[in-house]
Order: sequence, then C-alpha cells, then structure tokens
Amino acid sequence: MKYGAVTRSKPGNELSGDTYFFHEDSTSTLVAMIDGLGSGHAAHEAAQRARQAVSEHTDIALTDILQQCHKALRGTRGAVMMLMRVDHEQQGVGFAGVGNIGVRVFGDTSIKPLSRNGIVGYRMNNTREFKYAYTKGDVFVLHSDGISTRFTVEPDWVRDPATDLQEVATEIADNFGKDDDMTVIVVR
Repeated sequence: MKYGAVTRSKPGNELSGDTYFFHEDSTSTLVAMIDGLGSGHAAHEAAQRARQAVSEHTDIALTDILQQCHKALRGTRGAVMMLMRVDHEQQGVGFAGVGNIGVRVFGDTSIKPLSRNGIVGYRMNNTREFKYAYTKGDVFVLHSDGISTRFTVEPDWVRDPATDLQEVATEIADNFGKDDDMTVIVVR
C-alpha cells in the first residue's frame, strides 16, 4: 500500500501527543492512529506507549490490540485510537476504535466505521470491529481531532493513482489543521 502522513505538535510544544503506526506483511496492512489526551509530554508518553503496544501485537484481532493498549496505558493520561487492517487477499478492511478519531473513505463503497466512546487506558467499553469490502484504489483518510472534520479535497484527485498521497496529507494538514496536536494519514 502507499501512504502519506503528517504529524505536528501543538504550536509551542516540542512533543506531539499524536502518532501513527504502520505494519505491512504479505497478506495485510495494519494502520494505527493514536491521539494521547491533551498535549505536551504526558500526551506524548501515552501515545508512544500505545504505539509500542500496537507494534508488539500486530497479528491479533483489532479488538484484542485495543485491549492490550488499554492495559499498557493504565496510569497514563490515556488516548483515543483507531485501528484499520486491510486484508489484501480477501479484499476486506476492518476498523476498531475508541474515541474521536475521524475516518473518511474515498471509494466506490460506502464505508462508515464507528468508534466506541471511551478513553484507552482509563474507561473503555466493549469494542467492536466493523468489516467492509473494499475496491483496489480506495483511499482511506484517518485523522486526529487536530484536523477539522469539515476538511475537503477533490475526490478524483485523491483517488488518481498518480497523486502523491504525501501531498494530499500535507494539503489537509496545512488547510484544515487546528491549534492542537494533529495527525493525518492517507492510505491507498
């Protein structure tokens, strides 16, 4: 898969409370979007712990990864997260999330993953994985609350195989970023 990503800390902070993770093997791609609550050092620490937990458990179910992150984040500020796994062999995509991570899909199929209320590491209700079929060429945009949910990009440009996804991520961050930690990931 191809991707572009932008992460920026809140103006005035050295560290960002947002991070992301990619893991690709011969059959699937796992993407994690993580937003430590608040900003600064404590948010950064929570996000990095979650990232580490995801990296150690890439081969288990998405809901189980969230449970591992929940354990790893106890005693921290906590985080909100979205996990996405693309199964290349089955042409399927699964999502599991907790909190307000945004997902937008540019494709032929209506994909609207839901995220459960809660905070990973503090209060996490039963999580659920939502599975969908996807078409090769679909583009997935995951973003933290540091990006306005009202962002707009030209769908034909985003879906064009010649479009550089790093350019798409940068345009979204530059034009729709807020005064907060921000991360946007664009995956095709």
